[in-house]
Amino acid sequence: SMTDITDVTSHTVKILSLTLPRGGFFPTRFGVELMRDDYSDPQYTTSKGMVWKYPEAGRTEGRLVLSGPTGSGPRPFVNSGASVDASDPNAFNTLVVRLQFGATLWNWGESGLAAQVEIRLPPGYKCSVIGDGAPASDMDVFLVDANSDDYPDHRRGLLAVSTTDGDWDRSAFSDRSCIYELHRYNRIYEKQVVYITLAVKNPPFEFRKDDRNNVWDIQLSSKGAQSTSETPGGVSMPYVDFVNNSAIRLSPGMETFFSGNAAVIKNLEMPLYQPGFTSNALARSCCGAAFDQRRARQFMRVVFKPGVSVGQRGYVVVDAPDGFDFGEACTVEELPASYYAFAGSAQFRVRPLKPPLVCAGRRYPPLSARTYNRAKIRVAGLIDVVDLVYYGFQILITHPTTYDTAQHEQWKLWLEDSMAYPLEGTKDTVLFNPAQVHTQTHFYHKSWGLYNQPIEGIRIHITDLRPYSISNEADTTIIIWPMVFPEATQTTLRITAPLGFVWNTDQSNFQPTTNCTDVDPCEPFGGQGVIPQVETTVDNTLIWTQVYFNPNVKYGFQHKIRIPDHNPRTSANSFFFEFGYQETDINNRMFAVAIEAPRVAALINCRIGYNTNQVGITDNRMQFEFQTMTRIGIKGGIVIAGNGNTKGFTFTPEYILLAASDPLPADLTVTAGLSGEGTPVIRLKVQDVAIEPGHYKIEMKVGNPPGRILTAGRWTFGSYNDVNLYPVKNYIDNEMETPGFLINSRMQSAGFFAISEEQKQATEREDRPGYLNNLVIEFTLRNRPGEVKDMVLKAPHGFVFEDDCLGPYDNPRLKTSRNTVFGDNSGAFFPSDLELWPSSAAPTACKGDGRDATITIPVGLESLRLYAFRIQVTNPLNSPEWNKWTLNYNSESSDPFEGFNIWTSVGDPSATPVSFARNQGGSADPMVNPVSFVFRPYKSVPPKPTDADKGGVIRVEAANGFNFVHQNRDCQVYLGINGASSPLPSRDLLCEVDASATKLNLYMVGPTQITGEESGNGNEYNLIVYVYNPNGAQSAGDWHLNTFSKYTREPDFSLDESVIPGFAINNDLWRFTVENQRQQLNGNSRVNDVEIVLSFRDNVKDEDHIVVYAPRGFDIVSNPEMAQCDNYRPVGASPDWFPITGLPECRCENVTNGPLCRFEWVRIKEGQDPAFAQKQDIRFKIATKNPPKTPFTIDNYWTVKHFSGTGALLASQNARSWDITPQLADVDVMFANGYRSAGSQANLDFRFTPVNDACCLEIQAEFPTEFDFTQSTVFSIYDILIQQGPRMAINFRTPGLSADQATTVKVFNVRLGRGGGQTRWNLVTFFDDALTQKRDEALQFEGGFRLPGKIHVIGTPVLRSAWRESRLMYPVKSLFLPRVGEWGTADFRMSFSQPVFAQGKMIISCQGAGDSRGYALRADGFAIFGTGQIDSIPVFDGETGAIQATLMANRPATELALLADTTYTISVRVYPENDGVNTWRFDTVDAREGFTNTNDGAAPGFNPVLNFLLSVAVQRSPPKAVIEVILDVDQKGAIVRELLVIAPPGFTFDEGPDGCGHMCVPGQALGSTGRRTATIASPTGQPLTKLTGLRIRVETPEQTPIGSGSEGIMWFVEGRGQGAGTTKGWGQGSGFAVTQMSGTAVYYAGVANLRATQICFTFSLDVSAGSTISIVPPAGFLLTCSMEGSLNTISLPGSRPNCIDDPLQLQLMEPLTRGTYAFGVTADLPPQTPTRNTFNVVIRDQSNGVVDAAYAVTGQDIANIGVQAPTLAWTRADPGQPTVITIGITFNADTVGVQALLIMLPELFQHDVQIPIDVQNLNSRFPLTTGTDWADTSEPDRIKIYLDESEDTTTIPADTYRFSFPVLMPPDVPRRNIWFLAVCSDRSCKQPSDRQVTVSFPLAGFQLYEQAPEALTQTITNSARRAAAASVSVCAWLALLAAREAR
Repeated sequence: SMTDITDVTSHTVKILSLTLPRGGFFPTRFGVELMRDDYSDPQYTTSKGMVWKYPEAGRTEGRLVLSGPTGSGPRPFVNSGASVDASDPNAFNTLVVRLQFGATLWNWGESGLAAQVEIRLPPGYKCSVIGDGAPASDMDVFLVDANSDDYPDHRRGLLAVSTTDGDWDRSAFSDRSCIYELHRYNRIYEKQVVYITLAVKNPPFEFRKDDRNNVWDIQLSSKGAQSTSETPGGVSMPYVDFVNNSAIRLSPGMETFFSGNAAVIKNLEMPLYQPGFTSNALARSCCGAAFDQRRARQFMRVVFKPGVSVGQRGYVVVDAPDGFDFGEACTVEELPASYYAFAGSAQFRVRPLKPPLVCAGRRYPPLSARTYNRAKIRVAGLIDVVDLVYYGFQILITHPTTYDTAQHEQWKLWLEDSMAYPLEGTKDTVLFNPAQVHTQTHFYHKSWGLYNQPIEGIRIHITDLRPYSISNEADTTIIIWPMVFPEATQTTLRITAPLGFVWNTDQSNFQPTTNCTDVDPCEPFGGQGVIPQVETTVDNTLIWTQVYFNPNVKYGFQHKIRIPDHNPRTSANSFFFEFGYQETDINNRMFAVAIEAPRVAALINCRIGYNTNQVGITDNRMQFEFQTMTRIGIKGGIVIAGNGNTKGFTFTPEYILLAASDPLPADLTVTAGLSGEGTPVIRLKVQDVAIEPGHYKIEMKVGNPPGRILTAGRWTFGSYNDVNLYPVKNYIDNEMETPGFLINSRMQSAGFFAISEEQKQATEREDRPGYLNNLVIEFTLRNRPGEVKDMVLKAPHGFVFEDDCLGPYDNPRLKTSRNTVFGDNSGAFFPSDLELWPSSAAPTACKGDGRDATITIPVGLESLRLYAFRIQVTNPLNSPEWNKWTLNYNSESSDPFEGFNIWTSVGDPSATPVSFARNQGGSADPMVNPVSFVFRPYKSVPPKPTDADKGGVIRVEAANGFNFVHQNRDCQVYLGINGASSPLPSRDLLCEVDASATKLNLYMVGPTQITGEESGNGNEYNLIVYVYNPNGAQSAGDWHLNTFSKYTREPDFSLDESVIPGFAINNDLWRFTVENQRQQLNGNSRVNDVEIVLSFRDNVKDEDHIVVYAPRGFDIVSNPEMAQCDNYRPVGASPDWFPITGLPECRCENVTNGPLCRFEWVRIKEGQDPAFAQKQDIRFKIATKNPPKTPFTIDNYWTVKHFSGTGALLASQNARSWDITPQLADVDVMFANGYRSAGSQANLDFRFTPVNDACCLEIQAEFPTEFDFTQSTVFSIYDILIQQGPRMAINFRTPGLSADQATTVKVFNVRLGRGGGQTRWNLVTFFDDALTQKRDEALQFEGGFRLPGKIHVIGTPVLRSAWRESRLMYPVKSLFLPRVGEWGTADFRMSFSQPVFAQGKMIISCQGAGDSRGYALRADGFAIFGTGQIDSIPVFDGETGAIQATLMANRPATELALLADTTYTISVRVYPENDGVNTWRFDTVDAREGFTNTNDGAAPGFNPVLNFLLSVAVQRSPPKAVIEVILDVDQKGAIVRELLVIAPPGFTFDEGPDGCGHMCVPGQALGSTGRRTATIASPTGQPLTKLTGLRIRVETPEQTPIGSGSEGIMWFVEGRGQGAGTTKGWGQGSGFAVTQMSGTAVYYAGVANLRATQICFTFSLDVSAGSTISIVPPAGFLLTCSMEGSLNTISLPGSRPNCIDDPLQLQLMEPLTRGTYAFGVTADLPPQTPTRNTFNVVIRDQSNGVVDAAYAVTGQDIANIGVQAPTLAWTRADPGQPTVITIGITFNADTVGVQALLIMLPELFQHDVQIPIDVQNLNSRFPLTTGTDWADTSEPDRIKIYLDESEDTTTIPADTYRFSFPVLMPPDVPRRNIWFLAVCSDRSCKQPSDRQVTVSFPLAGFQLYEQAPEALTQTITNSARRAAAASVSVCAWLALLAAREAR
């Protein structure tokens, strides 16, 4: 019980073991409740004192959220010191922190700093929170749901910012802390997590993540329950560091999103990304529905120069825009070797990233990126900061299908250390062209972008590749051609040359065309006058702002360009062509391609190496390395010349070629001498064999100078056209200068410290090949170093030091301390004769460069003291030839000291397996894999000694995963001298495997030993062991082959150790079997059915490659040229397993021991995924030929390999082949006396060489069938034992058949087989004549003759004339039989008993009577038709007169051209020389020139008819007249009984009572030609002896026939003999044209509906005859002559003729005579021009026979214009005198559309207008143009009257108008005395016939002295009278003209 608490009594209560919360809390009071015993009257109070608690570790926590490309925010770079603009987000970095509160932070209601959170950044930062500091909600950390509970794993808690909640007002970049103040009555609870975005100004220095000062922390502060009046103040809890990075790495999932701090990194200044030079280098992936038809991939070039040292095992991170894809397991390779070239000590150099490289594809940002657009590459070697040194590699990237200009901004590069902490990166996007600057704002000036498609075929030629510096400082010509565009293209163009190339800015040097030919005519590049410009400040870029290209034209241009001293190495050596580079739409970014630039003619990689640089050494070796670009011809060569600091070297004039060198010509001569200045000069001179461009490395023996060289010399390498002229330099490639080396004084001593076996173990000494070794080197200096200097340890060739050979602090590779040189913690055993290495002189750096280690040593070593150090180095695989080491330090060089032997066999031992496939796991019968080891031991392995059971041993240790085949640990091997026919005796060998089956011991248990090179007569051995492959795929591992002198195999008895590179194991196939289905096992025999079954564990994809390798000696190719497989037959697939890909290909490599053949689908392209499904059988058959005997053990396997499209081996499998039975040799079966067709008889020779002696030979014909020996005979010295059908046996009597002796047996009268084809024989020799003991055989022998198949000529051949082939052109000739002496076409229908394959030939020849040659043949027109025409290439053989036609020449030789037993038609052009006997021979020949079919020349020929000669004559040929035609026929001696005459179209034979002539009877039309025929024949049937002067009568057509092909007016005759179808010959002769009557014309004014107008006709006769004139007008014309005044005879003879109006006919009173006539009649004109607007004029005699005629005389066009009655008047008509002409015309209605009147004077007339008023308008109503220039009189023979054009339209009022003007009369009037008055619709009219003339009136002229009719001199108002006057005028003119013609 407790005493009551009163006002005077108090208590102290102590509470023990109070459990406190893990979290903390701020100052608070304890609450106390007081009550009575019965719990009544409770009272509450609080303690006066405060209590608070710090949270336990880990309760308050801070982390950084990884953001930005490095995890350290979007701008993690060193601050430049500039002030921060808070409104510019690019001015500061942003970092998101995650805070977890370990105590509830609260404000009790106090104002001021009652509660706050402080985030303190490392020194150098400035911190601020902008706005509310809320991070973006789409950050990856807030989106992840790793446990898939549908809730984010990290909730985005925020700190509210407001006047009531809290603020960051004290965070404004003022210092390194950001402080959040919690306002009154607010609290933040314990365990609450919030995220805040900090805006930070980074420090002005680099800040690595592992810097111990890079610490972020958090502090919580609060007054808690205290009031401002109370003391003490608030509590600030201790600063809590952010979570440590190491702890984050150990927490699963945290490393993905969080970090303990941020890095501040340098800006990587000089990186470069450029596409590689492939066709798709800049093209997007495309096309099809899935955009997968073109998978654009390329190796992108990456080059960078680090600004910080990354160290070893760091990372290079490559960022690409989203959509670009490096792949989850990305592929990184070295750049082409030229990028790593050494171009001089002052030139930039690129180094490769040291392998092994591990590349992992990542998505960035991780949750939103669609592709693996980030590649993170772990580098094994050192990435360091070295002057002039870049690093470069290439990485495989797949392009997206889409394009956005933002992609140009998203290429970045980052460097990270071995902990993946960022060190350096690119602030801006990596530039495409390093000549650009980051200040460029256009997207196309930044990183590279995609284009719609590639453009291929562009070639670049630079005429002179010598650098500008040696080409007389002249730019050279560059030719770019051809560029061909599939469609019209208009765009922009940028061509970026490799860095260093400079485009010439003189635009006059640009030539827009190049390479123009007749075939490829040129168009200007980009369009006419388009000139490119060099982009400002970027001299390697040529731009066109607009280019235009027509489709399918080859474009190109020439320009000038400056060649740099070397091709670029720090950027891509490519020309980039970008069509549409400024466009933002991918469809307008048309084409792009990268093309590798040619190599600049400059030497590169010129280096000097040496083995020792000690003064006076006479046995040094110097290495000279150089790479040439240009071929060096005779007299040329290489000169290597030193400068003044190289004096004293003496060379032996011979060299050895180092292993890594390209080969130099064997006859290259070397001279070594001195220049005039005494400096060394080495000449490598070409003799007969040129030095090709290549990389060469030679070594020469040299004596060092006798004195020191304190400054390294310089050596100049040059290639010159004539080295004898040196120092005159006629450059081939530009020279290169490279540094030499110093010559040091002699070091006191140096060498390997002699260590004991215990020390070897302690120091990890390891002399085995390829192992990491630890060597202890001792040395003594003559002089004490006075400053920091480098020591160089130079190993022999093949040794390799690590890049950082110093190594990390905790595991150094270089050791100098007492406690480490001879092993860890070995100080107690440090040799007493060694001086301790001072710790102050401990090496500070060690850089490995191949076989050199350069060690930086501070001052501290003393002279004449013996020091030692231990260093790591990797051994070579073999002992070096020059096995000496040297040490250089403090200007002293050691004597070369002897190295140590590598424990290995001599040369390069190899391991070759039969199978690379994994063993099928769990298989009960795993495949046994033979592995062949070829090695040449150095040490001999001894035989079994007499006092022991075993001698030496060969031990083989299998690579990981392999097991040796054994039975109870006993194993089988093959061991023999390589190449020997038999192995070493098996009884002398004992093979055992260990319990693990991974080690095989082969003991020498007999007198046989393995002889090594050390003995002087060593051998190369082949050891075959048998193993089980691993159960899974694995990379190549090493095998170990060790030899021991004693079977116990202790290290002391070790002889050689060889590390033999192994082989990778890949996946196996699901199934692979090979079966010789017919068990054809005979050597050299054909195996027709080899069935191969494949099925794959993986799907076969497009681009994959499947190869089946046949065993050595098996030939599976039928047509090497076409890569056709021998009798390939898919089984169960139609048409093939890969129908789109096409047939597989087969190829062989012919090697010494027989061919190595492969069967392959080279690149599968089925257009589907998968191309072939997994675990499905591919079954097919092929044929092959067995080799003579079974191949060697490891060669007798079939192998299948499945490769991916990138060349990666996906799977393989093997199947053992069959054993071979030996066969007869040199077997042949051939025709003895020329070839014959199938089924005929022939004599045969059988040739062979027996392997064994024998008595008898059995012959059996296997194929073709139906060979028959029943009637055959042999020479009498042999006996026939069997003679049954296709089988025959012969006894050779004594001495029989002798082994290895060639034998020929001739068999007569063999009936050949049926059908033809390659013959197949069985030849078997027997020991006995009972044929029971078989000796040798050649079964299924197909190497003999191929029996030509039978060609059956079907039916009667047809000879077609050439005319028949063009029936439309020659409708008549095509009906006749072919003639002698004319080319025709012979058609033969035939079939072949043997098929004819593509590339085979058909030979056609014709034989005449006796031995004479038959018809001449021609290659053109040759054709073969089956169901369609067969492709063929015919050639005429001038020597034989035959046609040789190659069938389907462009198809594989395995493809059928002609099927067997199928009817074909052969057409060939022939020329019958005569009508005598002719027979035809047909042969087919295959691509090997072997006959495949023949008809034995037995096809009968043709009987062509004779070629008659025909001439046709006629006196006159007017239209529609009966005329006499005279025919002369030369019948060529033929007996003709009947002559058929065929007239031209339209001609008809006279069918009058007298017929068509003497013995001439008209006949029917000639078939569809419509030509009329007539027959001339004797009534008595006698022969027609005279066929000349035949007269026949025919009626001509209206016009000369047209449209009858080429025969037109040709006449034909056909001579016939007795009976039908007995044509003897035929001929043709040129006919004659139908002659229209001359001078025929019709004249009238073509005015619509003109009535009673006069129409006049003129014509001329050339005979005196004719009394009737008939006129047939066009439809719509009404001609009248019967009414009074309607006929004007003008110049017709006699009185008025009798007249008939319809049809118009004039019957003359007097006959017509020769001359010209005219007459006129009245006509009514139609309202429009008739469709057939022609007139016919016919003159007939009194018998109504046609005298002459003119048909289809063209009339005038009809115009709808109200004009009529033109008039012509004159004042006088005296010759040579002036007259005044008045011309009038009447418009009978108001008329518009007229702009001028044209008055045309006759010839010889000229107007005499002198002034404008000389032309008078006699009616003022005529609307003339204003002014006085209304009459154009500029031409003397015409006047043009212009109408007013001031208004849109001008109207001529209805009225009569006249115009007068002076004219000068000619001395005589012209024959064509006609005036024209034309109404023109346009002022431009010049002639009455112009198209601007609406209507033209001809006006008859007047004769000299003629007076004008009185009526025409008065004003005439009556329109009818005007019309009559006009008619009189026109016809009068015609009468005058006719009269003049008559004169």
